[in-house]
Amino acid sequence: MRYQAGELRNLLDDLLSQGASGSIYIKANLHPEKKTRSRIAIINRGGIVYGGISLPSNQEFARRLGVKLKHTWADTAVKYVAQKLQNSSSYRELLEHMIRIRVFKWEEIETAIRVQVVQVLEQTLLYPGELEFDANTQIDLCYGTDGHGFNWYKLLQEVSDRQREWAALTPFVPSMEATPRLITSLREVTDKDAKQHLQSWVDGRRSLIEISEQSDKDSLELAKCYATWVKSNWVAFGEEAPFIQPRTQKTEIFPAEQHIEEQRPIILSVDDSPLVQTLIKRALSQHYQVLSANNATDALRLMNVNQIALLLLDVTMPDIDGLEFCRTVRSIPKFRKMPIIMVTAKDKFSDKLRGQIAGSTHYITKPFEPKNLLEIVNQHITQRKPSTNNTPANTTFPRSRIHNS
Repeated sequence: MRYQAGELRNLLDDLLSQGASGSIYIKANLHPEKKTRSRIAIINRGGIVYGGISLPSNQEFARRLGVKLKHTWADTAVKYVAQKLQNSSSYRELLEHMIRIRVFKWEEIETAIRVQVVQVLEQTLLYPGELEFDANTQIDLCYGTDGHGFNWYKLLQEVSDRQREWAALTPFVPSMEATPRLITSLREVTDKDAKQHLQSWVDGRRSLIEISEQSDKDSLELAKCYATWVKSNWVAFGEEAPFIQPRTQKTEIFPAEQHIEEQRPIILSVDDSPLVQTLIKRALSQHYQVLSANNATDALRLMNVNQIALLLLDVTMPDIDGLEFCRTVRSIPKFRKMPIIMVTAKDKFSDKLRGQIAGSTHYITKPFEPKNLLEIVNQHITQRKPSTNNTPANTTFPRSRIHNS
C-alpha cells in the first residue's frame, strides 16, 4: 500500500485498533533521488512489540540484547538456554529462561526495545512511502509477566518529545539525514572519545542516521554529541535537511498524542472494543476527525490537549464506570455543554435514565447503524457552536478512581 507524507500514522493506528498480529514492512521515501529507508515493525495482538532494520532470530535477538545491555555472559547463556526450549523459535520462551537465570530483567528488555521502536517511528512517520502487512509472519514476542506490548500513544508522545529535541539541535545539526564532515585536523580534537569516533565514522559520505545505524547508537544522542563538536569547530554539516513531500496539514506529531487535522470537528470515542472503534471510525471519519481511547485515563489526556466537539462514551470500561466518567467530565466547567453520547449495549429505560442523570446528551444502543450514528452526531454538532473557551487544560481524575491501563 502506497501512502502520502503523514499518512503512515493512520495506517498503523488502524492495524493496532483491529488487534492485528503480524509483520509490518515499511519503505520510507526520503527524497526522489535517494534510496528508500526500510524498517520492520512487529505487532502482537494489537500492540507493537518490536521495531528495527530487520528481525533477528530469537537467539540473535537475545545476543544483541546482551551487547546492548552490557551483559558479558549473555552469549553463553543463550547457547545454554537454547538447548532447553520446547519451541526452538519462541522469543517469549527464550526470554523467560534468560530472566529465570537472572541474565535479563523484563524492565530492561522492554526499555531497550522501546527505544528501537521509537526510532523506527521517528525515522518513517513523516515521509511518504509503502507499507506491506504480513499476517502470516508472527512471533510471540511480548513483555512482562502479563505479556503486553508497547502503548501506542505513549510511543507517539516519545516521538513528539524527541522531535522537540531535534528542533533544538537544528542550528548545529540540520537533521538526521545530514552528512558530517571534518573541518579540522584530528590532531586538533582534544577529546579522546570524540577523536576515536570521528576517525572511525566521519568520511564525508555517511549521513548521521547511517553512522548511528552502523555504530548501533541512538541517533538523537549521537546528534547531541555532534552539536557539541560543531560548536568546537571540529565538524560541519554540508547537506540540507531532507525533502518531505508537501501536504496541506501539519506533519508534526506534537502536541496531540493522536495526529489531528484542524479543519474538521473532533470526535472522541471511548470504548475498549477495537471492533466498535473501527465501526465508529468508518461511520464518521469522512466528516469528522475521530480520536479513540480504550480507557478513561487516555480519554482524559486527549481531552486535555485537543478541542473535543463531541464525546462518544461506552458505559462499561476497564478502569472506571462510564457513568462516573460522564459525571466527572460534566464537573469540569469547559466540558459542561459538550455533547456526550452514550454508546452501550444496555437498552433498558432505567439505563437511559441513569445516563441522563449522569449528564449524557443522547443514548445509542449497540449494535447501531452507521448511518444513524452519523445523523445523531451531525445533529448535536450543528446545534452547538464552537466554544472559544474549550481549550486544552491540565485536568486530572482523583487518583483513587483511575488506574493506568
